[in-house]
Amino acid sequence: MNLILLKGGRVIDPANAIDGQYDVLVRDGEIAAVERAGVLMNLPEVTVIDLSGYWIVPGLIDPHVHLRDPGFPEKETIPTGLRAAAAGGFTTVAAMANTSPVNDNPATTRYMLDRAREAHSARLVPVSAVTQGLRGVEPVDFAAMLEAGARLFSDDGIPIDDAMVLSRALDETKRLGYAVSLHEEDRALSCNGAVNAGAVSKQLGVSGYTDSAESQRVRRDLALAIGSGAAVHVAHVSTAESLELIRAARRHGAHVTCEVTPHHFTLDESAAMIWGTNAKMNPPLRSHGDVEDLHAAIRDGIIDMIASDHAPHDPASKRMPRLGAYFGPGHPVPQLDHESAEEFAHAANGVVGLETSLGLALQLVYRALIQPARLVEMMSLNPAALLRLEAGTLAEGAIADITVIDPNLEWTVEPEKFLSKSRNTPFAGMRLKGRAVLTIVVGEIVYDGRKA
Repeated sequence: MNLILLKGGRVIDPANAIDGQYDVLVRDGEIAAVERAGVLMNLPEVTVIDLSGYWIVPGLIDPHVHLRDPGFPEKETIPTGLRAAAAGGFTTVAAMANTSPVNDNPATTRYMLDRAREAHSARLVPVSAVTQGLRGVEPVDFAAMLEAGARLFSDDGIPIDDAMVLSRALDETKRLGYAVSLHEEDRALSCNGAVNAGAVSKQLGVSGYTDSAESQRVRRDLALAIGSGAAVHVAHVSTAESLELIRAARRHGAHVTCEVTPHHFTLDESAAMIWGTNAKMNPPLRSHGDVEDLHAAIRDGIIDMIASDHAPHDPASKRMPRLGAYFGPGHPVPQLDHESAEEFAHAANGVVGLETSLGLALQLVYRALIQPARLVEMMSLNPAALLRLEAGTLAEGAIADITVIDPNLEWTVEPEKFLSKSRNTPFAGMRLKGRAVLTIVVGEIVYDGRKA
């Protein structure tokens, strides 16, 4: 019998309305007891871990990551991605389907799960494609994908343009009891925009991506969701109008959840003037006003969860050869000539996020936008519900997936120390307060950063 006593920490478990000084006993990979500090005394053959001053929370869950495996080992692999996840405090991550081959068949799903088991790190939940090859035409075999281990469906990165295809997918996923996560983009309106349409796009001389490209597709898809009664999830919401549409759809009975990324609630479009392609993503960073609206929606509970949208890229995918690889503070992006603007537009979208997500999210707590329990809801309990997992809680008998956070640890984002294979981040050099220091999966310590 393997006994571990996590002693003296502040336990935050919103699923059970717990927030206070408790000790947590783990037995053979399960939560055996959560008791007031000092009650669990004189236990034989127990390993005691003193966590005074730390937070003990249900294992964090990221509902939206790209691990690039199979297919893109120069960017990330399942082992490196899961180690990065554990270092960021995540016990479970949902890996999107835009791999090569696409995760649209049970064999690829099984490959991903086998690789994850070999890693002995954070847990992987495969996200199945909605359509074969992400082409938006022929649906996957939804039941077969669930049987293989998928727990969410998404063509993320590519919108499902055909409303009839999406409508049929929603009918089937409703029947099976699972959700569809939607990348909301009307490509006729986004027009391959490189950054948010506005002053920054004009100053850089690159094409702009309008707010309406997101919100108009949100409008269409939520109407389909209301009509079908299916569960839908809006990925990486970024605009004020999208938030209003989500509010309205809920009033009309839609089963809709949504997520926000740390880069969208931390940075605005001006970051592209400093970080160049390392601040290029889809949807793009929006206006300062949109960022403020995201903060209000986080505070008011409109946004259900925080997702990293971890999108690792090798340097060549982000490089602009005419101007050098990267930019940074003190080296602002100049106005681009035509050829450089073309290079910017064709650079890959996305930033890494697994190792910075929690630290950035904790700034919402320190700015008094949300309480710690709300943070745990957004980063554990609610993602567990989306993925239909029996997780997000420290209840007796639950699997012992636990994240330990040092809320006072001040640290600097140093990409060269990331466990991810990629370094594409606009947060290099940023000082943050709060970090995961211990990550436990099924009662096993998979990351220990207390001495780091």
